[in-house]
Amino acid sequence: MSSTPYNRQNSFALFSAENPTSQQSGIDLDAEFNAVKISLDDTQQNLAKIQDADGVLKRGSVGRAQFDSSVSLGFAAPAQWASGVLYTANISTVFYNSIFYVANVTHTSSAFDPAKWDKIADFTAAAAIPDGSITSAKLADGAVAANKLADGVVSNSKLATGSVTSNKIADQNVTYGKLDPTMGALLANLVLPAGLGPIPWSVPALPVGWDWADGGVLLSNTSYPALRQRYIDAGYPHGQDGSGNPKKPDMRGRVPIGWDTMAGSPANRITTAGCGIDGSTIGATGGVQTAVIAQANMPNVSLPVAGTVVVAGNQLVASGTPQTVNLGSAGSLLDAFIQGTATRFTPTASSANSGGSVSLNTGSINGNVAQTAMNNAQPGLVCGMIIKAH
Repeated sequence: MSSTPYNRQNSFALFSAENPTSQQSGIDLDAEFNAVKISLDDTQQNLAKIQDADGVLKRGSVGRAQFDSSVSLGFAAPAQWASGVLYTANISTVFYNSIFYVANVTHTSSAFDPAKWDKIADFTAAAAIPDGSITSAKLADGAVAANKLADGVVSNSKLATGSVTSNKIADQNVTYGKLDPTMGALLANLVLPAGLGPIPWSVPALPVGWDWADGGVLLSNTSYPALRQRYIDAGYPHGQDGSGNPKKPDMRGRVPIGWDTMAGSPANRITTAGCGIDGSTIGATGGVQTAVIAQANMPNVSLPVAGTVVVAGNQLVASGTPQTVNLGSAGSLLDAFIQGTATRFTPTASSANSGGSVSLNTGSINGNVAQTAMNNAQPGLVCGMIIKAH
C-alpha cells in the first residue's frame, strides 16, 4: 500500500504578509495539521512492514524479487543428474553418485563432466554417518526398511548400543545381505557355534565356515581359531599331535554313536566289554567292518545223528546218513558212508566181537568249506562329515 502524500492546505506566509493585523484561522490550521497527520500515519504504517520493533529489517520482508537480476541467491532445487538437460551456472544443482554438485558453467549435459560442477557435499552411504550416531530416538518406528539400506552399509560401529529395537525395523526387512559381513558372521556363530557336528554333508565341496571331520591337526595359524580353542578347552577330546595342537574328530569310514553318559548317568548300551568301544568317552573309536566267527561264538548244542548200527555175529549193519563207525575192542575203524537202505559189511576177525562198543561221529557242519570273515557293516550312504569351524 502506498503512503498518502502530504497535501498542503494553506500558505500561512502570504496570509501574514497580506493581513498583518489579523489572526490565523483555526479552521485552516486544523486542516493543515490533519493533512500532515494523515501522511505521517501512512508513512509509519508502511515503515512497520519493513522494520521490526527492535529497529532491524523486518524478518521475511526481503525475497528474490527485492534484488537486482544480477544477484544470484542460493541454488535451485536439486535433482538427479540426467543427460540432455540445460544446466545454469551457479543455479542448477544435482545429485550424482551420492554427491551434491552445483553447476559452475551453463551447459547442456551429455556425459557427466566433473570440471563443469563444484562439489558441495558428499553423501556417500555410511561415510557420512559418524560411528554410534544412529540411536533409537533418530529412527521412526518401522523406518528401517529393505529399500532404505544398501547391502552391507549398516555396520556395528554406526549403531548406538540398543538403538535398533524391534519396533524400529519394518517386518521382514533386515535380510542377511543388508548386514555388514562381520555382523553376519557374528550372528551365524551365535546360531551355529564352532564345534557343531560332525554332521553329514552330501556334496564334495565344503560350505563356508565349515571344515572336514578328518582327524587333521589344527595348528596355531589355523583359519579356524575358535574351533581350535574349543578342543583345547575341552581337554583334547580327539587327541593332539604332542605339541599342544588339537586334532579334529576322525569320521572317515565311521558312523557317529551317541555319548553313553551325555545325561550324567550311563546307559551302558555301548561299552568296552560289549563291543570294544568306550561309549562313556567323547572321541572314543572302535569297531571293524568284518569279523571271523570263533569257536567260542558258536552255539553250545548237541547235534542229532540219524541211522542205526547193529552188531549180529560177525556182521555190521549200518543204515541212514553217512556215518563213521568204530567197532570192536581192538579199536578197528570202519568208515561207512551209507546212502539209502541198509548195507552189510563183514568185519575183520579182530573186530567180530559182539561184546565190543560202537560210536557214531558227525562230520564238519559246513561241509569242510574253508571259513571266511563275515560282513559286519549295515547298509549305508557315504557322505562327507563336517564340523562348524567358526
